Amino acid sequence: MTATRCERHGQVELGIIEHEGREFVALGASVIGSHITAYTQQDRNRIHLMTWCGKSMLDARCEIVERYWSGAISLMFRLPQGRFIVGYALGESGMLFRGELIDSTTDDDARHQARTLAEHFAELDAEDEAAFEMELQAE
Repeated sequence: MTATRCERHGQVELGIIEHEGREFVALGASVIGSHITAYTQQDRNRIHLMTWCGKSMLDARCEIVERYWSGAISLMFRLPQGRFIVGYALGESGMLFRGELIDSTTDDDARHQARTLAEHFAELDAEDEAAFEMELQAE
């Protein structure tokens, strides 16, 4: 039997899966300083940030800044008082989002920061993928 649950520890969520008597734990959604980790959910052409267990973290106006060949997207969420959450998601629904809360003077500046952050995370993902491929070849 497989069971899942979430635990909150301050602003950090743990996703826990129990399978065949063993527990597997991973970080879920979190807010640490200005850094945000969440999961995307799309409904009616809107993207929301969610916890791993499916609770809404943010329901704000979202713009897809750029789509990448891999299916990843850079996103910009508009908040009040010239603040934004910008970041990178691996897809539009059910995928990991990594981003930052920023103060910006203009929408264009926020879009630029979203693209810059997306490039950073895309490079990290490519490095992780290459390391994984090397491990598979070594086996």
